[in-house]
Parts: sequence; structure tokens; C-alpha cells
Amino acid sequence: MSCPKVFIIILNWNRLQDTLECLESVSKLNYEDFEVVVVDNGSSDDSVATIRRNYPLTTILENKENLGYTGGNNIGIQYAMGNGADYVWLLNNDAVVDLDTLAKLVDEAERFPTIGLVSPVIYYYDNPDKIQFMGAYADFAKNVIANIEEPNELDNNWVQRYLVLWGTALFIKRNVIESIGYLSERYFAYWEDIDYSLRALRKHFQTKVRLDARILHKDSRSSGKQSPFQVFLKTRNHYFLWRDNLQGLKRIFALCHYIGMVIGAAKNQSDKGNEISFDACLNGAWAAFLGKGGAYDQTIVIPSWLKTVFRFFGSWHPYFWVCLFNGNFRGIVRRTLTWAQH
Repeated sequence: MSCPKVFIIILNWNRLQDTLECLESVSKLNYEDFEVVVVDNGSSDDSVATIRRNYPLTTILENKENLGYTGGNNIGIQYAMGNGADYVWLLNNDAVVDLDTLAKLVDEAERFPTIGLVSPVIYYYDNPDKIQFMGAYADFAKNVIANIEEPNELDNNWVQRYLVLWGTALFIKRNVIESIGYLSERYFAYWEDIDYSLRALRKHFQTKVRLDARILHKDSRSSGKQSPFQVFLKTRNHYFLWRDNLQGLKRIFALCHYIGMVIGAAKNQSDKGNEISFDACLNGAWAAFLGKGGAYDQTIVIPSWLKTVFRFFGSWHPYFWVCLFNGNFRGIVRRTLTWAQH
């Protein structure tokens, strides 16, 4: 019996050494039927020529510009679907895989026809015994994505119902793509994987974490932690996520929570003296309210008067606003008293 055909999509953007290390680990996989596709997102270094020279059997798709995580991977997914893929594995180029990881993901996905998305457990590259991610769940009551801390949480029926997965090593069954389509390109990068998981769940596909499958991940190599690029997109896309996946009053409550979150996040950047990321946070929120998706757009700037308003509210204790917009009046009293004592 033949193995299901898997296309491994690796997105590269000016991180050649990471991509080469990823490709080297992928070349050692003990699975019979897979094809590697590198999508280059308009790199300005010598990535394409070097990859082609070192891995001549690898398919390389070249984009003229950076289409983001969503646009770049969608190019790869489209290629895979047109070439008979049974599964598509979206694999970050800053990841290193164990030789049996792919075989275990296929085994998990083949168990039941309702399984649509699978993820390995993701460990820190610099600390291989420490788990970075083994699933999360969408808490619609609090409008948060809560990470799973212990493996036994995955046995909880409620968690299984709302289990969402990262795009770091997202294994996707063909019929999921046929049913819900590709990644939403309005996100560009960040939160698009959670959105994709929720879309799959709404179509009654199961999401799974294979606990004995593992990868190592070099966290935030391409964009940098808390860079203006990252802050802008994460702030904006947080709004898109809940707006896209909630209806009615729940969407209104999510908006209130979002405003409180932005006030607290912006103040946090300001307290660190990071005015560039403070601006990026507010500009990202403004882009969200305008409905402007896509790439990080530095021409989208919140009006100066509104920026002043946010800065004024941020001068209050941010927990006050978070509690207020969540209707947590006990929390308001508790946080305010704690603040006053300091």
C-alpha cells in the first residue's frame, strides 16, 4: 500500500542559514513519499541560488516580493494541491525536525477521517527539553487563546472542541483545504494559524497534537521579538481574529476587551521607552478599525488627537481598563487598591 503524498512547504525570506539547516533535517526524514517546496518570498540575498545548488531536487517557487506568511504559503499550497498532494505540511524555515516526525503526523492524521489538522510538539531550539507549544484553546468567554501547559489537558473534551494549532509545523489534510480554502491573506503574518484552526473546527474537522512527534524551533528569527513590524501586525490581527470568528454581542464585548488590551499593551511599550513600538501598537489598532489588512503599512498612522487620548488613558493603571472592558468590577477595585499601595 502506497504512502499518502505529502508536500512540505518551507517559506524563506533572507534567512538562508536557517533554511539550509531546516532542509538538511528534512532530507533525513524516514518517510517515503514527500516533496519539498521552498517558497522564496523575494529574498535579497543569495538564497535561491544557494538552495538550488545544495538541494537540486527541491522545488523552488520565487516570489518577486514578500507576500508574508499567508501569501507565501498560499503559493506553496496552491502548487501542492495542483500536483496531487494528500497532505500539506507548512514548516517554518527556522525549525529542525526529528527523522520520524513526518511519519508520526501522517499516522495520526490517517487514524480518523474527521482529523483535519495535526501539529507536533514544538520545543525550543536553544533548550531542546523545554516545550514551546503543544496546543492551545480558544476561550471565547475571555477572548483569549490559552496555551496548554500539561499533556493531560488534551484529553479534556472542551479543550478538544476548541483546540487551535500554530502554523510553525501545521500538517493539513487535503480535504480541509478543499473545504475551507487557503490562509487568509488579510493577516499577512501572525494569528492566521489560529484563524485557520477555528475555520477548520467550524467545519467539524478535528485538530490534534501528536505528543511523540517533535520539532525544534528558533523563535522569532525572521521578524524579531517585539519589533515594530511584529507589534503592528499582532495588534491589528488580534482584532481581525475575534471579529472574523465571533457574532452579535460577543463581537461587541470582544471590541471592548480589545480596546483595553491595546491601552495596556501600548503603555507597556511606553514604559519600556520603546516609542517606536508604542506607535506601531496604536497604528496597528487604527489599521484594524479601518479594516486594512495585508503587509505592515507604515503609512497608516493613528490621528494625533486619538494617540493623545490613548496616551492619557494609558497614564491610568492599565489593569483598570482591562478589567473595566471585561466587566470585572471586583478586579477594578482590587487592582486600583494594589496600585494605590505602591
